[in-house]
Amino acid sequence: MLRIDEEVVAEGRVMRWHLPNGELRRFPLSGDELTLRACFAPFEPLHQFVGILLGMRPCGVAVDALSGVSAELARVALALGFEVTLRWPEAARVGHDGHSLRWLGGLLGAVPYCLPPQHEADEAALRAVLPGLPACVAEDAVPPAVAPPATDGFGYEAYAFGNRDHGLLLAMQERYAAHFAGCRQVLDLGCGTGVFLEVLARQGASATGVERNAMSVRYARSLGHEIVEADALDFLAGQQACWDGVYCSHFIEHLPVEAAELLLRRTAAALRPGGLAVFVFPDPESIRSQLLGFWRDPEHVRFYHPDLVTVMAAACGLVLVHDGQRVPGRRVVSFSMEPPLAAPAAPPPARWPRRLLARLGLATRAELAAERARVDVLEAAVGRLWEVNQTWAWDDNALLCFRKPAGGHA
Repeated sequence: MLRIDEEVVAEGRVMRWHLPNGELRRFPLSGDELTLRACFAPFEPLHQFVGILLGMRPCGVAVDALSGVSAELARVALALGFEVTLRWPEAARVGHDGHSLRWLGGLLGAVPYCLPPQHEADEAALRAVLPGLPACVAEDAVPPAVAPPATDGFGYEAYAFGNRDHGLLLAMQERYAAHFAGCRQVLDLGCGTGVFLEVLARQGASATGVERNAMSVRYARSLGHEIVEADALDFLAGQQACWDGVYCSHFIEHLPVEAAELLLRRTAAALRPGGLAVFVFPDPESIRSQLLGFWRDPEHVRFYHPDLVTVMAAACGLVLVHDGQRVPGRRVVSFSMEPPLAAPAAPPPARWPRRLLARLGLATRAELAAERARVDVLEAAVGRLWEVNQTWAWDDNALLCFRKPAGGHA
């Protein structure tokens, strides 16, 4: 059993991990991290925690002190299939904004929790704002886990949970939410761990996610999101003009061409007239995507160029309204494989004037013209190299927005 609690030290509080092998690890907690609020835990402790779970495979995880960080560790352990138990949180730690309460309700609704006698007043205070919570269990009634979760070969999600920075992903996807302004019902296809659902929830939009991976579903539900556990294409088959908006992020690259066409056709059918579909996927023109990101996911099938997706979508009755590649300054430039040649040097002046001019620190008009020509050549070369270098600054993701024509049929 891996147990998580806290202790008070001279500098404040630290979170303690009691590992199954008897080892004890400590991590300092800031004031923000002590508060149970809707904020993802820092990447470093999460990365180490997943490594411990996968390496030691404890029979379960018990969280005796619920803080912002330990709640995140509990959600991840739950997602990965480990038995998780909690002790009731101190009411003083709970952030009482709506999103923090949603996160806490999602976690307590998914994980057995016990209530120490001294926390009865805390329970009454929290149940006043979270009335739908299941009943707590007695401390001695929590059944001990007897074995770690079974695994069948390599599991990508286990790797991904230990290398995924949810806080960074949240910040990266916030800009896409503006496209859904005014939408009443948004569907997130292949929603994963629910990061974009969280973005929409914080902006007041009503959204539902569809995800086939059980680990991701458990995590997203522990944040309080509505998730349908199903294959996205199968789910779309039963949706006819049901949604104002459809968000599809990093999904199409998991499909062969025939399935990608089916995805676009069923997305068009699922949209109400005038509805919006937003597709985000790795940009094949991004050097970083090609070299650093794409092949980390073993389920990626192929790159899709935005022009190809646009043509396929048009055949399904969707009209392109925004292409993230069409931005000012973005263009493909070529450059020679040969180094830039310097301008020819000016003919030297006669020998005696040269010595005189050198003593006076002067140059002839021909020498100045030659120097100016060399500077022009170098500035042109630097400018061209800078244009080429800007390709590294292109967004790693392609963004396409399509509208279903009002009154049209897909």
